[in-house]
Amino acid sequence: MNSPASALSAEDAGRLLQQGLALHREGRFAEALQVYATLLAHVPGHADALHLTGEALYRQGRPKLALNYVNGAIARSPHHFYFNTRATIFMQLGLPAEAQQDLRRAIKAQPGYAEAHVNLSAVYRQQKKFRQASEAAAEATRLAPQVPAAWNNAGAIDMEQDRFDEAIAQFQRALALDPNYAAAHKNIGKIRAHQKDWPAAVDAMARAAADPRDLEASFLLSKALQGSGRVEEAIAPMQHAMRNWPAEERHKALADPDGVAALYGICGALEGVSMRFAESAELYRLALESLPEHELLLNNLGTANFRLGQYGSAIEALKKALQAHPRQVLARCNLGVTYVMSGRSEAAIAEFEQCLRDDPQFMPAMVWLLGEKAHIADWQGVPALRASIASLLDRPDNDQTVSSFILMSHYDDARRLMEWTRRGAALADAGTGIQPFADRSARRNSPRIRVGYYSFDFRNHPVAHLTAELFSRHDRKDFEVFVYSYGPDDGHPARARIAAAAEHFVDMHGQSIRQMAQRIREDELDILVDLSGDTRGAKPQVMAYHAAPAQLMWLGYMGTSGTPNYDYLVSDNFLSPPGTEGAYTEKLLRMPETFQVIDTQRPVNPHKATRAAHGLPEDAFVLCNFSQSFKIQPETFDAWVRIVREIPNAVLWLAQGPEGFERNLRNQWEAAGLGSERLIVSPRMPVDQHLARIGLADLFIDTFPYSSGATANDVLWSGVPLLALTGTTMVSRMAGSLMGAIGLPELVAANHDEYVQKAVHCATHPQELAALRARLAAARDARRGYFDTPRFVRHLEDGFRQIAARSRQGLPAAHVDVAARPQDK
Repeated sequence: MNSPASALSAEDAGRLLQQGLALHREGRFAEALQVYATLLAHVPGHADALHLTGEALYRQGRPKLALNYVNGAIARSPHHFYFNTRATIFMQLGLPAEAQQDLRRAIKAQPGYAEAHVNLSAVYRQQKKFRQASEAAAEATRLAPQVPAAWNNAGAIDMEQDRFDEAIAQFQRALALDPNYAAAHKNIGKIRAHQKDWPAAVDAMARAAADPRDLEASFLLSKALQGSGRVEEAIAPMQHAMRNWPAEERHKALADPDGVAALYGICGALEGVSMRFAESAELYRLALESLPEHELLLNNLGTANFRLGQYGSAIEALKKALQAHPRQVLARCNLGVTYVMSGRSEAAIAEFEQCLRDDPQFMPAMVWLLGEKAHIADWQGVPALRASIASLLDRPDNDQTVSSFILMSHYDDARRLMEWTRRGAALADAGTGIQPFADRSARRNSPRIRVGYYSFDFRNHPVAHLTAELFSRHDRKDFEVFVYSYGPDDGHPARARIAAAAEHFVDMHGQSIRQMAQRIREDELDILVDLSGDTRGAKPQVMAYHAAPAQLMWLGYMGTSGTPNYDYLVSDNFLSPPGTEGAYTEKLLRMPETFQVIDTQRPVNPHKATRAAHGLPEDAFVLCNFSQSFKIQPETFDAWVRIVREIPNAVLWLAQGPEGFERNLRNQWEAAGLGSERLIVSPRMPVDQHLARIGLADLFIDTFPYSSGATANDVLWSGVPLLALTGTTMVSRMAGSLMGAIGLPELVAANHDEYVQKAVHCATHPQELAALRARLAAARDARRGYFDTPRFVRHLEDGFRQIAARSRQGLPAAHVDVAARPQDK
């Protein structure tokens, strides 16, 4: 049998070597390695193939494996070129003494070997032995004055000693020999970046990064572009470097705090207006391969996964962060919020409580804890928690942003809430870096007024259920209506109705903040109406671009935004009585009867509900509330207990909440001395089935200070009288506004005692309650007041006309009071 070596002629071996070397020179190292492997399979001791294999592996960032092959080449042929290559590998491995020894061997074998002198100079420079480094560099330039690497190395020595002018002169000599010499461009870029001369740094680094194999240059180019404020352009070079670097090289770049800061800058740009969370998560994962216990990287990976809705992955990353850094309150709070979104309230509460043991004044955890305790009726410590939050929020030096939506459920103080919201909104807006469009004040002159409705919630959601009829009722002669949906299409009939009714239905799901703003701007609206505000899933950041000359908030978020991004807030005279204008950063568009629209064409469930089917006693007086559990505050619950105690045959009928809610509520109920059979908790149902069962109740008793909006709509449409309790905030006055628009103002209470008295009175005066129920039914059947949707839309259009007229005349926003139209028109 022939040996492997005899199976390949010297001529064929030479051809293979040249083929591999050609690929090698093009930077196609993986392909070159395959050719070298073929050659070595036939000629295992081929020294050049062994050496080039080692050199290619070194170029791939695999120095330890590379060393084995170069050792094999030197064992067969101690060539000066091989010693030089092994020295560069030793330098990569942090073994300068071994590198220096090999370079001395190479120079002894070939005294005029300039590259070895260059590398010896680099070894000395790495050891901060600048005299010896300069001597070796001078020898290299003497031996090879036409070699750019020699001058570049001499410049690097000057650069290391902060002799920047001398260094740049040396680099310029290298570039005079080869204008495309990337290493010199990169070094000039480093100096200019150090000097904060960002345009020059970008120019130099862009030239260096023209070679896609120079990943360090790509990384440094990204840093320089960020320094120049060109963050969007900085994304691609950062991604190129991070995706192609071996973990060890990434570690070197990220071990420097400036390197990690550059990565954060790119991820911030991806996550901000671009909403490219998958790409930022990829960069965090790559960074964590090199820095596996870095607390902020782990936290940020968790939050990126959270934004992607990948809660399991988010929890995994955040738990790793806490294993490495147990007192990292930001990661722990984010873990708690992720549990909230996963429906694990009790786990969330445990994390928030631990946050506050580690940092008693960490307000995000305080506010989330307050909100989640409300979700599961865990009211222990709530009064003290509210007081602590309010005290911190009142401090003028507070710089922690918190959820105003949660605050609205706990504090009935309109002006105080406005101040808290305004301060938090200013901090949040500053963090986005969004600049309004240059033509934000451009006037419109289209024959029809162009109105756009923007929302995440055109799906099975209260906003969609309330507005489903609105879009078909607009007067197309005077109004051109755009509906911008950026939430998911869940296939619900309400969405289909809206899409069919709107003149322009624009699905923007998955688009970035800027893309959405740009599309809205291109449609040249007169008025943009945000129906979601700062609620779950919403993207109010679009409003910061001012894509329309007049921007309104309505319906989804019932309170002031606190930002200059909204010009108007849709309200009414009950919701925002005269004299309360100072509680809003927006101007008010006051509707003449009520702020809320209703869908009077909703499908009717033909199924007739029975009390027996829903576990309700036939002879009981059924008090009900179907609001979300977070609205049930301890003060409201105490009032309910007082009411039930006063009505012997009363039961309280509630809707199901998160895990733990019913257990905690029943404990409180029984502690108050009430029988468990008098508290009935029913599962949530599809809207049509829910509407069918509401009519089984005798009286709906509302929550406070976050009153019912869409739930009140369902209750009143179902013909059940509603008892409202109102305060000073817009959100506390929603249900009261509806009762006034229907013509039942006697069902509005101003305090808890009056609320209890009115509920007991209704239960003990059945004839009066029946009369109220009849008036409610008559208003609904006749489509009067609140139930007259076409008239509501005419009122809304009247307001829009006034707003559009002001902006078309170049006038600033001003309060608008819409006059009531006659009932028959």
